[in-house]
Amino acid sequence: MPAGGNLAPASADASFRRYFRYQAGKESFILMDAPPPNEDCRPFVKVASYLEAMSLNAARVIGADLDQGFLLLTDLGKTQYLDELTRNPARAPSLYDDAINALVKMQSAGSQHRAMLPPYDAKLLDVELSLFHDWLCEKHIGIGFSVNDEMAWRDTCSLLIGNALDQPQVFVHRDYHSRNLMVVETDNPGILDFQDA
Repeated sequence: MPAGGNLAPASADASFRRYFRYQAGKESFILMDAPPPNEDCRPFVKVASYLEAMSLNAARVIGADLDQGFLLLTDLGKTQYLDELTRNPARAPSLYDDAINALVKMQSAGSQHRAMLPPYDAKLLDVELSLFHDWLCEKHIGIGFSVNDEMAWRDTCSLLIGNALDQPQVFVHRDYHSRNLMVVETDNPGILDFQDA
């Protein structure tokens, strides 16, 4: 990494992780600070290697101090899909074509890596569905569930989980959305926040 650069906050996410951009001339890198014991960088490093093996444009690990929770990553730029789509809605078809093509590639090429990741089983699907109930309905919108609502919600979750488990299992990027996809000139999109794949 070149000396004499500037370090500035790049972003934060819904965890203890923090990201900094190191800019030295035309070169830039991302430093992830994921302090143990609250965070573990190992899943990120593992999934980054899988995505690289699939020839997807994901943040690549350049250096790591796993015991301290630091990763040095390639910088995929500053333009999120969300920002570009807000500024230039006419680009939506081409950006989403790129995003869908990358997702299809991830799911088809990722079958060999899926077995190395935690299974997307009934327990994990239930945890995912509880995010809607706990975070969106209760915390964000302030909607409480009555006893009848709760029973209907649990029945709905059981149906959704059963249906999901009946489908072919593929590599899953849990946070594949417009804030974690970066607009890049080559091999669009740049893929971020994949440690929980």
